[in-house]
Amino acid sequence: MQKAEFEKLAIRGSGTISCLLYETIERFYMSENNYHKFHGGIDETKQDFVKRVFGGKVNTPKTILEKTIAEAQRENRYCLQGMKTADKKRLDEMDAVIAEHYYWMSRHDYV
Repeated sequence: MQKAEFEKLAIRGSGTISCLLYETIERFYMSENNYHKFHGGIDETKQDFVKRVFGGKVNTPKTILEKTIAEAQRENRYCLQGMKTADKKRLDEMDAVIAEHYYWMSRHDYV
């Protein structure tokens, strides 16, 4: 899936997102990890992925960012479930770091 194709599928109007944020979304779509296998399958279409994670063509660039952060946090919590080191305080700290990282990526781009 290309960046322009994703934007056409997920963002209403003519909004765009940074290339860095798009690359993260593409990583979610292409991943073959256990989280993705359990929560949508590794064989889902681009359209199914956008509908599942982003709700289809109803987003603004800001809601794309928020939904990307939420997906990353869910994936992190899924991977850490059952680990003794994954207490609520530590998971909340990780969520904050993930959010900060994605906010940074949404504001910066490579040239």
